[in-house]
Amino acid sequence: MTSYQTKMLHFEPTSRCNAACPMCARNIDGKETIVSLGDLSLKKFQLQVISNIKTLEKILFCGTLGDPCADKNLLQKIEWVKKLNPEIVIGINTNGSIRNPKWWTDCAKLLTSIYDYVVFSIDGLEDTNHIYRWNVQWKKIMQNTKAFIEAGGNAQWDMLVFNYNKHQIQECKQLAKEMGFTWFRYKETNRWDQYGTRIPNLEPVSEYVPIDYTSGKDIDCLRDNEQSTYIDYKGVEYPCCYIAGVMFSAPYDEKKKELNKDILHLTPEQIMTEYKERLNNGNPFYVCKRSCSKGISKRSQWKQEEQLN
Repeated sequence: MTSYQTKMLHFEPTSRCNAACPMCARNIDGKETIVSLGDLSLKKFQLQVISNIKTLEKILFCGTLGDPCADKNLLQKIEWVKKLNPEIVIGINTNGSIRNPKWWTDCAKLLTSIYDYVVFSIDGLEDTNHIYRWNVQWKKIMQNTKAFIEAGGNAQWDMLVFNYNKHQIQECKQLAKEMGFTWFRYKETNRWDQYGTRIPNLEPVSEYVPIDYTSGKDIDCLRDNEQSTYIDYKGVEYPCCYIAGVMFSAPYDEKKKELNKDILHLTPEQIMTEYKERLNNGNPFYVCKRSCSKGISKRSQWKQEEQLN
């Protein structure tokens, strides 16, 4: 369990996903799936929640490998939490094309707090969203988000911007506002150092300038700031999703393996202790430098965040 009083639990409830996004840790360039398929059992989920219930303020269903809405028991998990403590905030991140309008209506009815929300990752309009979100159907996204919003759900639109869809930012924001989304945000991925431009049709908004993450020592640890912990679909606990993603994907990629050799030999239990010791000693893991170094962290990907309604 965590070494402090946990305020947020970040769950990856499943490794299943209908998409094949080419920069995702679950596959190799969108083609070869390297993840075993499975779901976090209701029992393991409940044990984690109950063990942290005294201090728990939020549960995030997101992860690094699967789409939470592919978990057949997701609504059951949410319903159980809300009966246990309706004040716990629920957040979900999804591509939006999984399930049907009825499911999304039911989901909205369970998310009863004004702070509950669903982030829909929609990377453009009908003619561009599928270029990165492989296998995702635009029409299903529109049907599902419409049903969720009409049922009272708090929907947020997150857009990943590439060179091919940068001209649609304002149009997407306007559509989000008209549909009743509460927030619109867009970001530019920082994954080019790992993937380059080896994937057809994917190019950054502007010329990519490599960042030297190895020199980063001034870490603003998101996990410690949030007082959170991450649990994957097998029930294994890691400090955060960034570390979990590296532990899963780096062994399949020689470049990632070399960059993250300082952590790959450790067990999840060892990592839970050692990540903090290394932060305190000024010798953080490479993944910590890459994810949470001040000024060049994952947070710097975000270019605009605007409340719409």
